[in-house]
Amino acid sequence: MRWHKRVLTFLLIFLASLAAFFISTITMGARKSLAMDPLLRPVPTQPTGHYDYFGELLNPAQAARLVRRQGLDPRNAESYLKVGAVEITEDLIDQGEKIFFERKIGDTFGLQGVFGFGTGLQTVFPELGAAIAGLGGEPTNNVVLQLQKEISLGGWTYPAGASVPTGLDVPRNGSFPIGLTSQGNITCAICHVTQSPGGDRLDGVPNGDLNIPLLVALAPNSAAAFARLNINPLDPQYQGNGKTILDSNNQPVQLPDPQKFEEAFDRLVLQVPFGHFESSPDSISNTTQIPSLFTFQNHPYTAGGEFAVGPFAGLSVTNNAVHSSEINLLAAAQISAETIGIDPEVYLGTMLQNAANPQLRLPDGPPIKPSQWLRLVAPNPAQAELEDQIVAPGAGQYPNARPSLATYNGLVFTPDSGQSDDVASGPFMFANNAMSAWQNSLVPPANKTPANQEAIASGSVQRGAKVFRQANCASCHVAPFFTDNRIHPLRRIGTNPARAESRLSLNELLVAPQLYSFDASVPVSETAQVLDVPTRGISKSSTSLPRGVLPDGGYKTTSLLGLYLSAPYLHDGGVAVREGALEVSEDGRFTVEDESGLGLWGTLSKGIAADPASSLRALVDSQLRREVVQANRSHPELVNANLDGSGHDFFVDRTTGFNPRQQTDLINFLLALDDHPGQF
Repeated sequence: MRWHKRVLTFLLIFLASLAAFFISTITMGARKSLAMDPLLRPVPTQPTGHYDYFGELLNPAQAARLVRRQGLDPRNAESYLKVGAVEITEDLIDQGEKIFFERKIGDTFGLQGVFGFGTGLQTVFPELGAAIAGLGGEPTNNVVLQLQKEISLGGWTYPAGASVPTGLDVPRNGSFPIGLTSQGNITCAICHVTQSPGGDRLDGVPNGDLNIPLLVALAPNSAAAFARLNINPLDPQYQGNGKTILDSNNQPVQLPDPQKFEEAFDRLVLQVPFGHFESSPDSISNTTQIPSLFTFQNHPYTAGGEFAVGPFAGLSVTNNAVHSSEINLLAAAQISAETIGIDPEVYLGTMLQNAANPQLRLPDGPPIKPSQWLRLVAPNPAQAELEDQIVAPGAGQYPNARPSLATYNGLVFTPDSGQSDDVASGPFMFANNAMSAWQNSLVPPANKTPANQEAIASGSVQRGAKVFRQANCASCHVAPFFTDNRIHPLRRIGTNPARAESRLSLNELLVAPQLYSFDASVPVSETAQVLDVPTRGISKSSTSLPRGVLPDGGYKTTSLLGLYLSAPYLHDGGVAVREGALEVSEDGRFTVEDESGLGLWGTLSKGIAADPASSLRALVDSQLRREVVQANRSHPELVNANLDGSGHDFFVDRTTGFNPRQQTDLINFLLALDDHPGQF
């Protein structure tokens, strides 16, 4: 009988091996199929040792040929900087990260002395300190303040004892929030870095619950930023006890009552949802949500794509704007008459009459020109509103510098060279280029949620990739970066036009973009080499906005990488649905269980996060989108801010021939787009 047992044992082993072989073959086949799908391959990363040449990525041999053509020695590192080529090195990336996290944004004179950002923060410093101490060294992605006193802003009253979420992130054992300093300064990290619930730092992920409206409204002279919203200082309803000044034509003009105007501006600011910002001085209320910074091959930059030329395909110009044109309050007066119809003297006077620092306020007595007063209290612009900024070559002279595609206020953020105590110190454009190299090194962190694990294991993600193709999404969102790098005209995209129109008034003012060579020391000498910034293929001419922007504005094709971390959706964040608002069945059918969870008013307007899966369903389902848009438009506050979630009407539902299960597969595919979409 022993031989029977041996045969039986042999057969069992053989059958088990055969089964294992078939299972392995099937599994490996599925894995191979998943890996071979171009939509699910790992995301390419920025190669070190290569060079950026105004957005063109060159390998060392190509860069050397470029240098030789200019008659320079490729063995000399400075030769590359002279022609505008930036070598991407680990050291440059590390320096860019340090600048991003540590270097303050904005000139101290304008942001602190006039606007009073730090003064406003000091109002809640006791509460902030108590909240951080109460963490006991644990991390948080949302510091909640328990107010110790009543605070009134813009007609709103926060009573003593109220809990106020800030969206500020504090690392483990941290003593202060990421991106904020005890001096009241901010860095780029306050908006573009957050943390996981477990305290892992997520670089490049938008801080979507940041209470920007509160941080702005706390400033005693927040109305100095009036050009960022649709509010006119000469509107009769704001008349009262304002100063009388002389305008550019020496005519007397009465400024708005500072208290009335401040309260009105704060009221508008506090209507803006969490995680949204407005920085362009265009007098259009067109706030956008904080974007992701997975920037490699995701050009052009910003929602409207206006930042399209210069180093790193416009990314360095974007970084420059963050430190200059988007935050430099006073320098915007240079072109305020042409762009927003406000006389420069009225513009400056409105800001200075209620300056946070009383010594900067307009004096009593006979009317004067605010520009003259500005130079009396701050004789040297380089030590005031032009701190760490210089006029770009070809832009003219301050305060009459002209904008270009390389700098929309004619200024370049580039601190003096040789300052050992300043992480941003270096040759011309060093800080902007270093931050670009670091941002381009970022990739979305892996989506390790159980839902994504199940979606990959069940084949839903792979099926969703097929739906993505069938629905023609891939025609614009081209793998592996899921963008076609184009600006699409507003008439095609159909989203709310306010943001798309932001830069249109600049088109007739542009001069040809020029920059100094990247080896130039700062301050720049009169003999410094000047480089013409290439615009071919980007704009019709060197003095016109990028193609797709004209005539009515447009929106860039946003990359889809990291969508699971960047809800809600569209540039205005209007496609927002709260977790639990929908009931979704296994076959993909859904019902709205809680209408109050639809739109921004039920989510970020209250500091409540939008659910990625539910918000994506609202993006691709026509009926649900109509309900979300209707919910947004039922609130005047959102209407005034041009936040409605409309447009991009490319749906994947029964109206376009797809069933609910296919819609769910598509959503799972979109949520899987991390650093390696086909792998968990």
